[in-house]
Amino acid sequence: VLKIVSVTTSEVVETLNLRAGSHLNLNYSSNDVKWGNNMTKNKVATAATNGAIILWDLSKVGRKAAERVINEHTRAVNRVCFQPENGNILLSASQDGTMKCWDFRDPKNGARYRFEGKSESVRDVQFNPVNHFEFAAAFETGTIQKWDMRNPKALYDRKVSAHNGPCLTVDWHPGGRIVASGGRDKTIKVWDMNADSRRPLYTIRTMAAVARIQWRPGYDDEIASCALLTDSRIHIWDVRRPNIAKYAFDEHNSSPTGFLWLNGETVYSVAKDKWFIRQEVQSSYRPIDLLRRNAIGWNVQGDLAFTVDQSSREHFYTPPQSCGIAHLPLFDFEAFSVFAEHYKVSGEIVSICMNNSAVAWKMGRYRTSQTWKIVALLFESDGTKESLQMPPVDTDSAESSDDDLDTEKSETAADLDKMSSVEGSNVSCSDTGELWPVWEHEEMVMELLDYYTEQGDVQMCVSIYLVLQRYIHIDDDRVEDWFNSYIVIDMLHRFKLWSPATVMIKACRIKRVRERNENATTIHIACNHCFKLVTGTARGSWTCDKCHRLLNPCTICHQTVRGLYVWCQGCNHGGHLEHMREWFLKETQCATGCGHACVLTCGVS
Repeated sequence: VLKIVSVTTSEVVETLNLRAGSHLNLNYSSNDVKWGNNMTKNKVATAATNGAIILWDLSKVGRKAAERVINEHTRAVNRVCFQPENGNILLSASQDGTMKCWDFRDPKNGARYRFEGKSESVRDVQFNPVNHFEFAAAFETGTIQKWDMRNPKALYDRKVSAHNGPCLTVDWHPGGRIVASGGRDKTIKVWDMNADSRRPLYTIRTMAAVARIQWRPGYDDEIASCALLTDSRIHIWDVRRPNIAKYAFDEHNSSPTGFLWLNGETVYSVAKDKWFIRQEVQSSYRPIDLLRRNAIGWNVQGDLAFTVDQSSREHFYTPPQSCGIAHLPLFDFEAFSVFAEHYKVSGEIVSICMNNSAVAWKMGRYRTSQTWKIVALLFESDGTKESLQMPPVDTDSAESSDDDLDTEKSETAADLDKMSSVEGSNVSCSDTGELWPVWEHEEMVMELLDYYTEQGDVQMCVSIYLVLQRYIHIDDDRVEDWFNSYIVIDMLHRFKLWSPATVMIKACRIKRVRERNENATTIHIACNHCFKLVTGTARGSWTCDKCHRLLNPCTICHQTVRGLYVWCQGCNHGGHLEHMREWFLKETQCATGCGHACVLTCGVS
């Protein structure tokens, strides 16, 4: 499509179709279109996919409208640009890696200047609106070059490595000092072309590759962009707030192929959906209005962080919000950590319960302490240890004949069948086929577990279960849910209590829970200098491939530790166990002088 349309406030009317007729060729397949100025205000230049540049005279009709066809580029022309206030000078950027300047006042000669950036394809070229002899070019390699037409034989004035991937578009700021660039790496970057810095002034991250950008007239800090693929919207960004677009147009059904500002409030756009649309900024929507300005968040210590919106949503840059942090005593993380580290879950049951009761009493959890004492009293109230033990095997029966053994087995099986059918039986059978003695106080313990489950105290539920798992029967799915909440997903791993979590999993008799200790058995080591992960280095296990320094040297003797190594998880410094033990008997801070207060808990009294 190559048409001239007349746009009014009420309608869009086609006035001329330059592709009308049956004699069409690749000269009519355009990558870019630019309108001339001053002496060429009635002319249009198009860049064709076959490498041709066509100058159209709109005052002529039919095939005579193509006033001049230039075929000096060997590959497709990506962009053309008229010099500001001099419509006779045209600059072209081609896929062949060259830029050429044409003077239409001399129709017989070829390109007046030829610029070669010693790079790959040139994707865009734009004149400086203030200094008309300067122009910026975007290259396939992701670089931007600034050139001066007055020195055509010299190389570029400045080169910037702007994008990770092709740079697709550039646009000069009206002030003539700053250039904005957009690339396939989904970023828009703003550069000061007169400064020596290699860092961009601003970086805007978009959701798709950037195809076209243009500064908004009359607004020095706002720039519009459209995507190459996947995004059908046109965004207007404010570089002072690059994380979210200030305005967005969502009228097209496919990615826009180009847009042009009529003024600071009106933009024309075309897209692959075959629509030409005039859009007003006041009719666009603001993505900032779709965001929630009230937020709330928790941390593992029970602190509540919140923000409350107090604005009328008219301020885009500094939205007035009230922020704060409140501590709600809904969860005692200190007591939780102490219980996880000092609770016992294996050993003689009465002593375990009394130890756990003493730990809870010291932390001021008196109800929890009483619970452990009750469990201990219930267990030893009527000789539970003896009554719940399985009967010993009679050694004399081992000498009986095979027939007697078969008879006894059949009678035992018959007795078990009868006992399983009688209500209130004292023997039950687990899922694995093992005999399961029933404790007379099991119902009371189950009530305790139900109570702590309703209170959300999963730690208490898991601890009681591990202590009494031989004498109470609980559904495996319910126990697995407790362990998932307490160990794997939520509690212990959030507080980085890895050792108590491992002890809890190991003590459980359920196979699905015990398998969690077998899923991840790899220990990853990081370099204590550059913190790069060490995974099978080519230099062995003694040096880092990145910084080439020794791994795990002793901070005291500065030799590589080839035996038992002890290190601080806070600063990653360590050394031989004996050296560390001698140091921390007298000192409290790291031996390297990093200032970290390391604590050696092994072997120091």
